[in-house]
Amino acid sequence: MRQAVILAGGFGTRLSHIVSDVPKPLAPIGREQKPFLEFVIKTLKKQGFDNFVFLTGYKAEQIEKQFKRLKNTTFIKEETALGTGGAILNAFDKLQDEFFVINGDTFFDIDYNILERFGKDKPITLALRYTNNIERYGFVEIDDKYVIKSFVEKGSLPENRIDGYINGGIYYIHKSALKPYAKKFNGEFISLETEIFPKLLANDELNGLPLGGCFIDIGIPEDYYRAQDLVPNWIAKEMKPALFVDKDGTLIENTEYPHGKDFKIIEDTVDIVKQYAALDYHIVMITNQAGIGKGKFTKEEMQEGFDGIREYYKKVDVDFHDIEYCPYHKDSIIKEYAYDTLLRKPNPGMILKACEKLKIDLKRSIMVGDNPDIDKIRLPYLNCKIIKEGEHQWI
Repeated sequence: MRQAVILAGGFGTRLSHIVSDVPKPLAPIGREQKPFLEFVIKTLKKQGFDNFVFLTGYKAEQIEKQFKRLKNTTFIKEETALGTGGAILNAFDKLQDEFFVINGDTFFDIDYNILERFGKDKPITLALRYTNNIERYGFVEIDDKYVIKSFVEKGSLPENRIDGYINGGIYYIHKSALKPYAKKFNGEFISLETEIFPKLLANDELNGLPLGGCFIDIGIPEDYYRAQDLVPNWIAKEMKPALFVDKDGTLIENTEYPHGKDFKIIEDTVDIVKQYAALDYHIVMITNQAGIGKGKFTKEEMQEGFDGIREYYKKVDVDFHDIEYCPYHKDSIIKEYAYDTLLRKPNPGMILKACEKLKIDLKRSIMVGDNPDIDKIRLPYLNCKIIKEGEHQWI
């Protein structure tokens, strides 16, 4: 049985003037004004969750009334605020050996199979989300093995960062990792994020895995209003795998900084893209475009090239569902583009951005490129194929 531990005890202070009669996880969403948490539970059930522990506090009786119909469900109310860590430790006897913690006011539609498979031999693994809004969230620093090295708060951001990974509000936890804290727990307030995580981080026992999917935190009015259409529309979408395909050297011949409509299509790649389009894959172009930052061409000239490639592929009944590009490079001569960034391949930022637009099955998706140093994307679960010249038929 896959267990979800739902943090649903917050007051929702910043939403109180908009939604005052229900706890924040029950804030009404969409045309039918269904509780927000109903959408979260629906996605969890689709992914095989069949055991739920609701950690409640403020207006706990409303949460229990809404979800008491669920099978294998437990409700544990905190009489005084215990914090995220305290709430989980308060429920320690009800936890399975492995379980997922999920914030009840956050929708992050990830593939839990990927997170579970990755975290099987790790004490605690956080689901990380890519964002270019680190001024609001801060960011999480990970190393090449996905071990978390630091949490950088929004008030301490370095000047050379424009994007990063943030805590997505989903944790895969082995119960044994919390056992030392449970032995000492006496019903006091404990923050998982600020008191327990730092201790695990100091011992390299805290991991973070970048994942893609629709994300919304309804903690502020602006995002609550945005969730009204975003969440129901996302759930209605069909999930499909994607063919992520590089541009220069894969879709077109790699001349020096190709741009505009002066390009030559690589015909062998056309056959590959057509095969995956026929299998109903999303077709997504993923391309580094450092020539913009280096002053080699403009965004308009880049877009002209994209349009030309699209026009060619439409003639063979293939459409690109999304195009993601990165104009940044640390050696750019144009200041606004002179940054290292998680968008630039082999970093996965462009892949993860596409996953927030399209409902992508990453387990079955493929990245195709011609350069092993760039096109082997830094995601341990993404299948990356490198095409060598004259060897395009790798399927």
